[in-house]
Amino acid sequence: MALVLSFWIHPSDPSFTSFDVGGIFTPAHLVLNVFLSVFGYMFYRFLISMTDQNRNKAYVLIAILLIGFELLRMGWNVFASDGWDANAVWPLYTCGIFVIVFPFYAFKSRYQRHVEGFIGLGAMLSGIAFLIFPSTGLAMFPVWHINTFISTIMHWIMAIIGAVFFFDRKNPFTAFDIITSTSIILGFVLVSWLYNTIDPTTNFFFIAKPITNTPLTLLYDWFGQPGYGIAVVTFHLLVGVSMFFIHRRWIQKA
Repeated sequence: MALVLSFWIHPSDPSFTSFDVGGIFTPAHLVLNVFLSVFGYMFYRFLISMTDQNRNKAYVLIAILLIGFELLRMGWNVFASDGWDANAVWPLYTCGIFVIVFPFYAFKSRYQRHVEGFIGLGAMLSGIAFLIFPSTGLAMFPVWHINTFISTIMHWIMAIIGAVFFFDRKNPFTAFDIITSTSIILGFVLVSWLYNTIDPTTNFFFIAKPITNTPLTLLYDWFGQPGYGIAVVTFHLLVGVSMFFIHRRWIQKA
């Protein structure tokens, strides 16, 4: 029973201690990443082996799963804590962008073409970066925990879907994808900046301040604000542009 209850425990609970946290670059973290890498490659191969029709059906199921996980995560952060913490509820982060925009593609909406750029140029590296450095997962919660489970699965799916799009030679990226991807990121950054300004306790998109014990602290020390926030946004945009040219140079022509 204790193991079951620990899956739902919130850091605000008096019984929660720092010893419960899974930690980054621990044996559990490394084993988890090896496991995810193996099954991630298998799932990637499974998706690209499908016909386009079956893959689209799989995308619908994945989109529904992502939405369900996100609503569950938001609900848990509202009801399990002692008070409202906007940072832990609203999905105004890179992974949140993927959860929000991917259904537009999966359900073949009128904006399907507009979100392909972000999925193909930004999702894969963002998902991998989290799995390597799970700053809002294992850095804060136990390995066996609802938040770790949801965050890990969502970023794992994000990396795999991003890889499927990025390594697809049949659908080369164009300038349109750079424009739409940039617009989506800047749109989320604008909302995040406004929220951070109205509520100084929030740090959406991590543009208000860096995550402790990450390379982002160096940027903050070097530039301060607003230089730090501009640098973070610029980095996100440069990643997309770099992936675009890598795809055009090595993937598309392979």
